[in-house]
Amino acid sequence: MKLLVVSNGFPPRGQWGTEFYTHELVRGLRSRGIDVAVMHPEREGFEPRYTLERTKGAGDVPVFLLHNEGDPEKAFAESFMDFRVEDVFRTVVREFQPDVVHFTYLLWGLSVRMPIVCAQEKIPSIVTLTDYSLACHRGQMFDWRMQRCFGPHPAEVCARCIREPGRWDGSSSEIAAKRVAVRTLAGLGGLGKVVMPEDLEVRAKIVREAILSAEHLIAPTRVVAEAFQQLGAPPDRMTQLCYGLDPATLVQAREEPDSKTTRFGFLGQFTPHKGLATLLSAVEIMQRRLPESVEPWEVLLYGRPTGGRHREYAKTLFSKDRGPRVVVEEPFSPLECGAILKTLNAVVVPSEWDENAPLTVLQARAAGVPVLASDVPGIREILDERLHGRLLPVGDAEALANAMREVILKKVGRTGHYDLPVSLDEHLDKIQKIYEEATR
Repeated sequence: MKLLVVSNGFPPRGQWGTEFYTHELVRGLRSRGIDVAVMHPEREGFEPRYTLERTKGAGDVPVFLLHNEGDPEKAFAESFMDFRVEDVFRTVVREFQPDVVHFTYLLWGLSVRMPIVCAQEKIPSIVTLTDYSLACHRGQMFDWRMQRCFGPHPAEVCARCIREPGRWDGSSSEIAAKRVAVRTLAGLGGLGKVVMPEDLEVRAKIVREAILSAEHLIAPTRVVAEAFQQLGAPPDRMTQLCYGLDPATLVQAREEPDSKTTRFGFLGQFTPHKGLATLLSAVEIMQRRLPESVEPWEVLLYGRPTGGRHREYAKTLFSKDRGPRVVVEEPFSPLECGAILKTLNAVVVPSEWDENAPLTVLQARAAGVPVLASDVPGIREILDERLHGRLLPVGDAEALANAMREVILKKVGRTGHYDLPVSLDEHLDKIQKIYEEATR
């Protein structure tokens, strides 16, 4: 079987979340004798837009690299539908001639209509729903006020959410000026400058056509499956299947660290929906009460701020001295996760959006490292408090501080449970079965 996997990145040109899952998927399928190539965009502008480069990725995997630098001035429609990307994709399909195409992402330099292209070329396609981005332009059902919105909502509600600048999107004067501008333009019908309800209606129509063009959909969690079924995804063409990953590199982290200092790790972007503010508030609580204030502990933040939206978030959080207990570290490749987890007594995941079986939680679970996480649907499905850590109310800094105290006092630690919701072999078995059924 020949398989083309399309994603938003692939190591070494993309190593987080979806890109890492794509790597695990590709590596596992190649070990089973499947002929796999990957297509993904390159967003850095090294070559003119829409240049197709044939190169190699991690493990010497053939890669079709689509150069497609981001354009902040592009029209809204181009954020989800790009005919020139589809032309390049059609070229790749005709050159590689896959039996099936598996999309692990459809946005961020790609085009939602690619499953429609597959249908036109009479090639079955599979789509893994790695987040809410097809249903929510912001991606996380996390609105401009930085709150879970429990959407999707009617187009007029979502259009306002996309238009409105959030509190971290610039200086206070920039936000105030932009707010006046977008509201004025919206009152004039948008003038092609801001998103209007009819724009989102077009987006929803295209997304639905793409979903219905795919032979099968894969949802890593029940919460994501239900959201897309509400949007018209046919339940009989959807499989709920959690991500699979190879735990081999995580075995080294199964023993408690021998350091006298208790170490907590935050592994992710410094963005509002990841809940870093809650963690830093918990640190403040711990620093002013006993016994934490006199115990040896520290919080290691592995990540970096983002540009564009939320660009002021990290600046604001670190505008004051957080003290020596908070240490900002460089991000690391998921392939290095075992070495990082080996040094940690617990992983903290204070997310404020629904999540979708985050790989950080899965990796910690496979290593037996306790997880202190927000009680949101996509984490609750994969974390059992009896075995894997603690589930805490969203945004509750005191509850998080109390859970961290339990780790410091050795009441919570590695439990010896190294299981995953689905092993990599089980995951690959089900994926292959989906491919086989799609190609009959």
